[in-house]
Order: sequence, then structure tokens, then C-alpha cells
Amino acid sequence: MKTLVIKQTLLTCLLFLSCTGLQAQERIVEQPAFDAWSSTTLEIDKIALSDTATVFYIDAYFRPKYWIQVVKETTLRADGKTYPIKAGDGITLSEKFWMPESGEASFRLIFPPLPKGTKTVDFIEGDEEGAFKIWNIHLDGSPANSSLAGKKNPAETPVLETPILNSGIATLKGKIADYKPVFGLDGTSWSYNTLTGGVDELHFKIQPDGTFTQEIPLLHASWIHLATGFINCRVYLKPGEMTSVEINFPEICRQQSKKQKDKPSLGEKYFFTGAFAALNNEVNNRPAAPTSLSPQSQEEYIKMMSDVASMNLDEFKDYWLKRYQEAKAKLDGQTGLSEAYRTLLLQDLKLSFVQQAMSPSMIEYAYRSVNKIPRDSVLVDYVKPIPTFDYYDFIPQYISNSPLELYSNSYAYLLDALRYTNFRGEKQATEEGKVPDNTADIAKVMGTDKGILFEMLAGRRLAASIKEFKPLDEKELQLAEQTVPEIRSALLDMNDKLKQTIEENKKKSGYTVNRVNIADIPAEELFNAITTPYRGKVVFVDFWATWCGPCKAAMRASEPVKKDFVGKDIVFLYLAGENSPKGTWEQMIPDIKGEHYRMTDAQWTYICNKFGVQGVPSYMIISKDGTPTHFQVGFMGPDKMKEMLMKELDK
Repeated sequence: MKTLVIKQTLLTCLLFLSCTGLQAQERIVEQPAFDAWSSTTLEIDKIALSDTATVFYIDAYFRPKYWIQVVKETTLRADGKTYPIKAGDGITLSEKFWMPESGEASFRLIFPPLPKGTKTVDFIEGDEEGAFKIWNIHLDGSPANSSLAGKKNPAETPVLETPILNSGIATLKGKIADYKPVFGLDGTSWSYNTLTGGVDELHFKIQPDGTFTQEIPLLHASWIHLATGFINCRVYLKPGEMTSVEINFPEICRQQSKKQKDKPSLGEKYFFTGAFAALNNEVNNRPAAPTSLSPQSQEEYIKMMSDVASMNLDEFKDYWLKRYQEAKAKLDGQTGLSEAYRTLLLQDLKLSFVQQAMSPSMIEYAYRSVNKIPRDSVLVDYVKPIPTFDYYDFIPQYISNSPLELYSNSYAYLLDALRYTNFRGEKQATEEGKVPDNTADIAKVMGTDKGILFEMLAGRRLAASIKEFKPLDEKELQLAEQTVPEIRSALLDMNDKLKQTIEENKKKSGYTVNRVNIADIPAEELFNAITTPYRGKVVFVDFWATWCGPCKAAMRASEPVKKDFVGKDIVFLYLAGENSPKGTWEQMIPDIKGEHYRMTDAQWTYICNKFGVQGVPSYMIISKDGTPTHFQVGFMGPDKMKEMLMKELDK
């Protein structure tokens, strides 16, 4: 009790001295500028500098009813010296701080006094990944620094080249201005593969001087999504050519800040040269206002479901046509866009409309959702709308069958939408694991069987097999020979790489498949049968699917955590369903160390209903005695994952 009283007295004195003592020597820096940060959660409203303390007045912005934390290891760093935090006022250090309903909160952080004349200071909440960090906070009232301030892009009008199929490596070279290794940034790029229908993900390292290089295989001119830190941009690239970019990181951080965004600009954010320079500069420095056919809020989504649930086919088509026209009107009303940029945006809207209107199955989905009818329940007195050729008369009006459509990321999804559509509305005989070839029906709708659309569809049908880890058979190889040379070459290259991967996977270890024979186990007994052999160990259960991007991203992020638990009493258990193609699943799991089971639809549905699995990835932690102690949808992050597993192991 005596120790507690002393600590409380010291804290009270510290706050008193920092807030009321020696007022004549206290200096206030209002909303100080900074050069870079790691998170938009903590904003500095002001800093009080005195002979007794340095007080940070913090405004926090985060999701309502979620928690943040400022750890007791937080420091200020200036001129090679470190100043550890003394106390928090309105927040308890290293404890969860729950955000209010407003998603905004304020508190103070008290540090030792800084030497007089200190011009900049770094706020470092910790050295762990995800810690709050703000670098080069200006204590002298000066603006943020950027070596690119005052630089301007040339006034160029973008020209939209017609893409051609031409496999090659597109090179992107970049430099992040004013970068410091302590920023610790790594980068990722995503490109939309029109041949496979997937998203190709590549990772790259930022060098200590802020430079990076990305080499991206492309079948044609296209764009990638580049992301690292607060850098998020769309970069158009061309096979066989180089694009370079200088990135004004201080300006990007300034624009992200609620308290700095209205202060003078530090110049443009991006400076592109090389292939597509003019287009990239416009898209990333002067982006158009968003236009979309999709709902932009939960309330709008609920309203859409309610409206669609009672529609017939014509009403459904008209509904999406109206949304397209509204979005197009917003685009038409925007001024200052180049013709090239406007063409790309309009093309995206058209393809989005086609995809939405081609999904009348949404009517039944909405009907079930609104009336709370499970998808596996029989619908009584409900007539399912079944479209035929006449319904799809809008397709040739909005699909131009032009190579320009290759620029749109929606094109990759459009090809699959066309492949899977039953234009006749009749039950079709299908070969197991194969999608019926409906090329003739698409040609009937389009009024032709020629053009880039049909070239890409032919390639997509063959690439689908490779994507599911099934090498092309003799018949498929013959069909590949009939495709255009560029697609044929890409398919054969993919096929050779797949066969090499399959051979390499045969040599891998560290994973186990179906330790328990689950084929004849009733669904209600299955989970217990799988987990019983692990009594005495902690089990981390991952519900996933081969096609789930977030599942795979979470697995990569969790890999270092799994290595920390090698040799300890913990099991990593991976559960998938039949919606993960067997061939794909078999070839993916050698790289996922742990115990693996692929369940039937009935088994998967029962277990998902039992534990409330409403989407993947979902996770469960089972204690040593077999009791589930935690469940959540969505990855908790590697740090939280490690913390939870350590806690369970220590019990």
C-alpha cells in the first residue's frame, strides 16, 4: 500500500509540474509537422516543452469499441539519445485502451524534458511490428521536409496505346524520397492475370537508400497495385519496358494526417518517367472522384438486398442499368480528366455493369438473406428466375471486344463470368471437374466468334486446369497449339513450371494429410475424431480455402510464429472443404506445415454451422484438455497469435 501511495504521489507531482509549474519556461508547439509515420491512429495535437517534462497531447482515431495500446517501453529519440516515457494521463501504459462510440479519444503522454534547442524528435512506441512511430517531429514550428518539394511533373497529355499480346518482363524502378532504414518498409505488388483469372502477388525489399526494383511478368500492357506503408498507387506497365517513379513520402504522410492535411503541400506525390509516365502521373496525382456500381456502405448494401429480393429478371437488369447510368453521370460531370483516363474509367464501369447484370442468381441469394433462409434449405413457393438468351441482349452493347479492355482488372473476372454462364437456361451434362465449353453460346450472344475476347476465353479454359494444379493432358495440349502464339507460349510455360512444382512437392516434408481416415465418420463426430489425438497439446485450427487470398496472406504472416513453436506442445491444424479443388489443395499443402484435412461438403457445412464459421479465414484455439477457448473470423495478426498461443501453452 505504501508503494502504491508513493507512485500515485509521484505521478500527481509529475503531472502538476508538467502542467502548472514554471509556466514562464513552458513552450507550446501546436500541431507540429512531421516527416513520416507508421500509423494514422495517433495524432499529435500539441507538445508542451518545459524544464520539467515534455508532454504530448494525443488525439487517437480508431474503430469504435476496438482497443489500442501505448506500451510502457515508449520513448522519444533525439540527437542520438533516448528519453523513456514516464506516465500516461487518460491512458494506462501497456493496458488496452477501448475506443468510445465516436472512434475518437484524447490523452497525454509525459516524457522527461528535452534539451533546449532540440529541433526534431522521434516518437517510438516500440520496436515491434505494428508499433506507433512518428519520425522527425518538428519542435521549432517549421514545416515537414521533402527533398522533392517544388519539383513538378511535365505537362503531358496521356496517350492510350492499344495493348497487344506480348509476354515479357515489365520493370518498375522506384525511390522513396527521404527514406530511412528505421522506417522498415517492405513492398507488395498485385497484378491481375487475365489468362489465369487470378491475382499474382510479388514482394520486394526497400533498400536502405529507399530504392526498389520490381520485375513483373505480363502478357500485355496492364496495371499493378503497388503498396508499401502509406504508398498505394496504380501503376500502368508495359512488357519489355521500364517505368521509374520517385515517391514523395513526406507529402503522402502529410495528406494522410487529419491535422496536417490542410497545411501547405510539399508537392506532388509521385513522379513517373518511362513507359506510361503521363498516364501514371495523372492517375496517382490527380485521381478522379470514385465512381462505382457497388454499395458504398453497410446501409446501402442492406437496402440493395431488400430491393433485389423481390425482383424479376427484367427488373434486376434495369436495376443495374440504372446504377450504371448514375455512375456514368458522375463520371461525365468530372472535369480536368484526360481522354485516356476517362476512357479507362468508363470502360471499368461498363464491365462492372455487365458482371453485375450477368449475376441474376443474386436474386435468390437476396431473397434468402432478407428472409433469413439458409442456403441449404429448400425454398417453398419460390420460383427461381432462370434467364435465357434474350436476357443477355445487353452484353454486346457494353463489351466492345477490343484489346483496350485488357487494361481493366474487371476483364479477368468478366472472362470467368462468361465461361460459367448457362445462356440456354437448360440443365447441362458436364464432365466431372470441367466447366462446359459454351463458346458457341457466347458467340451467338456477341454476334461473332472472333476477336481478343475469344482468344482470351480459349486460353482461360486451358489455364483453368493448370491453375488447379492439373497439368494439361494430350487433348488439352492439342487445343493449346490452336491458340494464338502468345497465349500458346504462356500456357506451355505455365504447364512446364507446374510439372516442375509437382516434382519438387513430392520431396517436401513437415505436413501430414488425413492422419485420421475421415471418409466414413459422421459429420457430428468428425471434429472430435480429428482433435482427440492431440489431447495434451494446444491446437491452432485454421479454416481456409485454396482460392482465398486473405487465407494465404495470413499463412505467410504466421510462418515466423509457427517457427517459434517448433518442438513445443502445439499443433497447427488446417481444415478445408470440397470447394477447394482437390488437385489444388494437394499441391498447396506441402508448403503449409501442419496437419491437413479436406472435408466433404456435408462435413464442412456441419462444422461451420457448429462453430459459427461464416467466412474464411477463421481461427480457433483449443486448449490442452480439448476445450475451444477462442474463435474469430479473420486473422488476428502474428503478434496477437503468438501472444494467445503462449498464454494457452503456459496454462
